[in-house]
Amino acid sequence: APSKQPSLADFSLLQLEYAGASPVQLRFLRLHSHRATQKVSYSCRPAPERGRPQPDKEILFLADSRDRSFAASLQGCLLDNESSITDTIFQFSTEELRLLPLRDLAVLHNGDASHHFGFTVGPVCFS
Repeated sequence: APSKQPSLADFSLLQLEYAGASPVQLRFLRLHSHRATQKVSYSCRPAPERGRPQPDKEILFLADSRDRSFAASLQGCLLDNESSITDTIFQFSTEELRLLPLRDLAVLHNGDASHHFGFTVGPVCFS
């Protein structure tokens, strides 16, 4: 089946917030910076049915400007021998300072909600 085109409707109404980062402070940081970076960690725990391969997932990240999003594909959550949790790190680095910090994210899973997952969103760094 063809995958649906991502849209802003895929995102939640609860936007990511950054304590102490007011619009005025972000504007000041952008005026005095050349690059912005931010790291996001995706952690998942595979479903108990070990014999069944899990489908790939698509993750959408909404930029601070809210007029652009980024998509990334993840292989299904696989169990390795060392841990019951799998981590994937996304590193964002851009000279388009209006894109960071990230404001929202969405996981498109084509109806497969059999695994548990979470995100850790790191701070945005301007330099």
